[in-house]
Formats: sequence, structure tokens, C-alpha cells
Amino acid sequence: MNYKALLMIPILSLALLFSGCLNASENNDSEQKSLNLGLPPWPGVTVKSNVVKVILEEKGYAVKLNSLDAGLVYAKLAEGELDVLLAGWLPATHENYWNQYGDQLDKVNVNVEKTALGLAVPRHTYESGIQSITDLKGNGKIFNSRIVGIEPGAGIMSNTENAIEIYGLENYELKSSSTPAMMAELERAFNRNENIIVTVWEPHSVFFRFDIVMLDDPERVYGDGDKVYTIARKGLESDDPVLYEFFKKFKITPEIQSGWIYEYSDEGRNPEDVAREWVRNNSEIVSEWTSHMN
Repeated sequence: MNYKALLMIPILSLALLFSGCLNASENNDSEQKSLNLGLPPWPGVTVKSNVVKVILEEKGYAVKLNSLDAGLVYAKLAEGELDVLLAGWLPATHENYWNQYGDQLDKVNVNVEKTALGLAVPRHTYESGIQSITDLKGNGKIFNSRIVGIEPGAGIMSNTENAIEIYGLENYELKSSSTPAMMAELERAFNRNENIIVTVWEPHSVFFRFDIVMLDDPERVYGDGDKVYTIARKGLESDDPVLYEFFKKFKITPEIQSGWIYEYSDEGRNPEDVAREWVRNNSEIVSEWTSHMN
């Protein structure tokens, strides 16, 4: 009997078993976790999403930014096709979206505590007596009977449609455009010393670039100021508790976001470059957000 051959059988079996365990471990380690972020076409959330992308890619995640109008982002979050939105303006601006999809979504955390939104005019217009939305009634001629808005899917556009009805401004046209187009029209009005009404929100670099003043909103159509929430699809916490914990910690000041907006929108820098520079220069803040991650 070949005892040597018999002894080799269990040894080979153990070797194969050990090899299989190693391969399984390697496969598990090589499985890259992913994150699908919803990205409405607004400067603040554009840089904010890129900051998250830079941080999480360094932690091994594959992060995809999905550029969509706000309404579609909420719908796809509710359907589970997207994971997270970093620009949930609540309770006022995105009230309609939340009423429609909120029971299918998860408010993870507030990532910007203080905001404001509404209608604004140049200071020279404000000082001429147009200081409240109520003052717009009967003065359409000096504004060419129009309010310059942003993207049609934005919550502030719905608020402004409500304002037109509530304040009796039916002779005004709400002109939808884009955030950069609104900024360009505002610059043109300042260069010509003209009157203009724009939809604006804070934090935003528009207040750094132009001397504009928010109009009083006595009917509180635009609310008393939203908070900006991180909104997740249902099930993210159980699917990836480590990622969920990161988003619970992720929070910035309005000043930080305004700075990002200025670098991206006004200086024309690539948003990922702005994000990488900020992450590199703010390692202590990033470490607080990622202290639980390997």
C-alpha cells in the first residue's frame, strides 16, 4: 500500500480548502460599495456632492453623480434608484416633493442649519420704496412685469407661483431659466442700473457679487427659512450602516457652502477641483465625518 500517497490526500484537501477561503476573502474585499447621489442643477449641492464623492472614493466607494431636476431626484429616491440627496430644502421649498414622496424617504440629518429664500431686488430699487413683496403690486411696469427665476423644477419656483397668486401679482410673468442665466440677467441689470426681481436663496454667492436685498414676505409664502436635509432612500441604513453614519455626521455652515458656490459659479472652477482642494485643506473636519470608517 502506498502510505505516502494516502498521506498526501488530506494535505491536498486542506490546501485546496485554504485556497478557497483565501479566494472568497479576496472576492469579498474586492467587492466595491457604491453610492448613487441625486444632483439637482444648483451650484451649492454640486460642490457639496463632489466633496462627498472625493471623501468616499478615498474610502473605497464608487460614487456616481446623477444630474436630474429636483422632482426627478425625489421620485427616483422613492423608487430606490438613487441613494442620497444632499439638498432637501424643508419644510417650505420642497414641501410639494415631501408631501408626495416623504413617506418613502428618510431624513438622515440636517447638513446646513440656516437658510433663507424669496425674492430680491437691487439695493437702489429697495431704497426707492420697493421693500416688500406687497410693494410689487401696481409697479410691474418698472420691472417689465416679470420675475426672473431659475430651473422650472426648483421648489422656489413653486413658492413664487404661490406668491404671485397670494399677493395679487397676476400681471407678472415668472420667467424660468437657470441659476447661471439668472445671475447673468442680474449682472446686466446692475451694469445698466435697471430694476429687476430675482428668485434667490441663501447660502449663495449672489450676495457676495451683488448688492441685493431680500423683499419682506409678510404672508410667509417662502416660510421662515428652511433647513437643508440629507435625504436617503428607505433601507440605506440597514444596507450600509457605515455609510449612513457618515451622512449623519456630514454637516457644514452656510459660509462654507457660499464659499464653494463662489469658487464654482463665479470663479468658473471645476467643482471636483474645488472639492479636492477643500478636502485637502480641511482634514480635521473630514476626519470627524469619517472617524468610524476604516
